[in-house]
Amino acid sequence: MLKVFICEDNVGQREYMTQCVNDIIQAEKLDMVVECSSDDPDEILSVLKQVNQTGVFFLDIDLNKRINGIELAEEIRKLQPRCYIIFVTTHSEMSYMTFTYKVEAMDFIIKDNIREINNRVHQCLVNCQYLDKQRSEETIKNYLVKFGDRVKAIPYDEILFFEVSNNSHKIILYAINCQIEFNGKMKELQKELDQRFVRCHRSYLINRDNIKEINEEESIVIMKNGITCPMSVRLGKGLRQGR
Repeated sequence: MLKVFICEDNVGQREYMTQCVNDIIQAEKLDMVVECSSDDPDEILSVLKQVNQTGVFFLDIDLNKRINGIELAEEIRKLQPRCYIIFVTTHSEMSYMTFTYKVEAMDFIIKDNIREINNRVHQCLVNCQYLDKQRSEETIKNYLVKFGDRVKAIPYDEILFFEVSNNSHKIILYAINCQIEFNGKMKELQKELDQRFVRCHRSYLINRDNIKEINEEESIVIMKNGITCPMSVRLGKGLRQGR
């Protein structure tokens, strides 16, 4: 189920947007629910940290709070790299900033025509549902790791990274709930996996979807569980460009 978040400082417009989204969800029988509708970006972030499902975010830009909607989108993207962000605002001139902040907005809806807003919100929600279904079908993949006389299937989504072991010709798989050492070579392993797995260092192959933060100053990548991986200058450049 997709969780919908709405951040709008105007009470009337927020209530209208919330009702609009609920009506579309009901009419289209979408697998979604409005999780949080607020004027406070900090409340949005707080609630977001408590949920695991992918979010759909309708954000105003001028929120009259400590951060604006684009800065909020940047924080949201750090928590959920694969979420869906839609701006609904009167500030059409600020659309270029979504590229500056690299928040990858799905749409930029201008508040100048109620009918157009309804149509665009409707289109965005239907598209989010379709894309999320496609992603689910793509991401339900398992990596079969052989160790000893056993074979274990680890979902790609649960894999944090692979590390070259100190033991010759061995690799360590780090997943959310397990750690497994197995025979292998990093170059061959990378060919087996899909595009979400990238090298940040000659000894590390990480799952891009499970990155929490890239620390440029310390040349490290921080994964969602807090574990850090070193990042080389050459390979780190490719990783940053891909985000």
